[in-house]
Amino acid sequence: MGGLHLKRTNGMEDDTLADGTPFPRWRDATIYGRVYHVDQSSPLSSDDQLGSRERPFLTINAAAAQVQPGEKVVVHAGLYREWVRPRRGGESEARMIAFEAAPGEEVIVTGAEAWVPDARPSEGWNLRVEGEARPRIWMANLSPLLFVGYNPFQIRNSYQFLFRYGNTSSPSWMKRVLLFRGMVFIDGAPLPQVLQYQDLGRAEQGFWVEPSGLRLHFRLAGDSHPSGHQFEITAREQAFAPEEYGLGFLRVSGFTFRHTADGLPVPQRGCVSTMRGHHWIVEGNTIEWTNGVALDIGCQSWEALPGPETGRHIVRGNEIRHVGVCGIAGALGVWDTVIEENLIERIGFHNVERIFECAAIKFHFARNTLIRGNFIRHINHACGLWLDVDHVNCRVTGNIFAGIRSRMGGVYSELNFAANQVDRNLFWDIAPPPAAEGEEPSDPAAVRADCNEKLEVNNNFFGQIGGPAVNFSLMQHQRRVKGRTGLCRHNRAVGNIFFRCRTPVALGRLEMNASDGNLFDNESAAGSFSVAYPEPGTIQNLAGWREYFTQDGLSAQVGMDAAFDVASGELRIRITGLEEEVRWLGSSGPNAGAVGPFDRDGWRMLQNNQLVVLRLWGTPVGSNVTGLRKKGSSAG
Repeated sequence: MGGLHLKRTNGMEDDTLADGTPFPRWRDATIYGRVYHVDQSSPLSSDDQLGSRERPFLTINAAAAQVQPGEKVVVHAGLYREWVRPRRGGESEARMIAFEAAPGEEVIVTGAEAWVPDARPSEGWNLRVEGEARPRIWMANLSPLLFVGYNPFQIRNSYQFLFRYGNTSSPSWMKRVLLFRGMVFIDGAPLPQVLQYQDLGRAEQGFWVEPSGLRLHFRLAGDSHPSGHQFEITAREQAFAPEEYGLGFLRVSGFTFRHTADGLPVPQRGCVSTMRGHHWIVEGNTIEWTNGVALDIGCQSWEALPGPETGRHIVRGNEIRHVGVCGIAGALGVWDTVIEENLIERIGFHNVERIFECAAIKFHFARNTLIRGNFIRHINHACGLWLDVDHVNCRVTGNIFAGIRSRMGGVYSELNFAANQVDRNLFWDIAPPPAAEGEEPSDPAAVRADCNEKLEVNNNFFGQIGGPAVNFSLMQHQRRVKGRTGLCRHNRAVGNIFFRCRTPVALGRLEMNASDGNLFDNESAAGSFSVAYPEPGTIQNLAGWREYFTQDGLSAQVGMDAAFDVASGELRIRITGLEEEVRWLGSSGPNAGAVGPFDRDGWRMLQNNQLVVLRLWGTPVGSNVTGLRKKGSSAG
């Protein structure tokens, strides 16, 4: 299979949303009748066949044209160079349409075409190299036959809202945005693109696109010759997406999708796209090396009209990596949706965070959505999770956010007025990226709630946070959403553990916000707790924070040693000096009294100064953590 279909192993399933109501689960209950087979390796395969196992189709699209509700398509091992476009959706849970990779077989669907360049020395363009030997630069034509109605080497990455949301005053930022959508891969690795021909003289390797979009000039590492290398170029916008909007009850399982030339959002048109559909199950897939968005599951733009039915998707057990802007995106329509047990890593390679759509996961206007048990790591120039405006009753629980370099931080909750919850997550090593030309230095938080109300941040573990761990801020206090501004009131940070956090808690407004029942290591307790309003703003240590601002009166300061391995997902923690009389808040149900993402047994071990070792992603070591998934994982 292209990705892991990850199974829950800790037996603790908490499907409740922020308001305590159960998440509205549904499942594929179809008993499939007819099964169509696609097998390009069969000597009898042809799109003129009936699609049986003995006489299979040659392409997936041939099966997509035939399959009806209550039927499925099974695709066998191979490299399929096509854009799969389902013609129709299913009708209900009991009458779905499924596309699945055959069990145990690797099925790759790619937006790229093989390219054998008829290379010759580059000419006709001024390289402006002085005092140095001219580097070996080659040029070769792209055949128009490689492209059908879409040539990504003729379309730039610039997007619809470039001048509304963008850093257009920065020449280096604009150079990145004005690159073409097309990508070149040499021996499976991406070849960097440059904006100007003369940049090839400064780059160790790269390619430049002539204005026609049908000739590339390129330089290889070590100034090597193109012969002996294998080239691929992206030729299609998407790998799996219907032509029509609104198809429902589709399941897509076990594929590897890669090498697509989609654009920068907005609009969101991912490598895999539900195309504003509803009731999709996207599970166990790998989506990688896509120019803009890996998977879009909403209405693709906040200017779109939602269909009569939208959302209600299940996205689970996928691996998403090497994506230019956003891993999973949804603008409008992300309703009653669950995102669980996915591995999302290495997002943001375009380094255009100022388009404000860069994140491992980014949603607008979500409703009753559960984001649970995901591992989000190695993220550069993109946020971990961005909840952008007017989210209602959403819960972010049991996830790992680790190794993030972003201006926006780990979780950014922006202008959400209804109750939402961030609980039982692990945040580790979150810091700003290097300041880019024309941009002010940033101060990202592990969890920032900007002009939010009613956000519960409880029972999380924060470790090695370079900026604020929890920040209830008023950065956009003049911005109006739905006719009003955000008040930064009724937010709470309760029952969390803070380890080596420069600023454990920062409050944009003291009034009607609370922090209590938390556990601080000595370094974090000596750090900077801050209040911005009422003015003048102030910075306090834990003692001043308690005495003058009546915050964290029931919290504790302890000795603590902790380490987290981002590759394996293993957390090691020990605390000392915890006083028995401390009362705890923030936990309810079977784990009442525990702090951080631990269950009562794990918390009891910590109280007894025992070393607790938890494999939060991979082979289970213990069962004393709640929410964080224990499952198999590929190598980091």
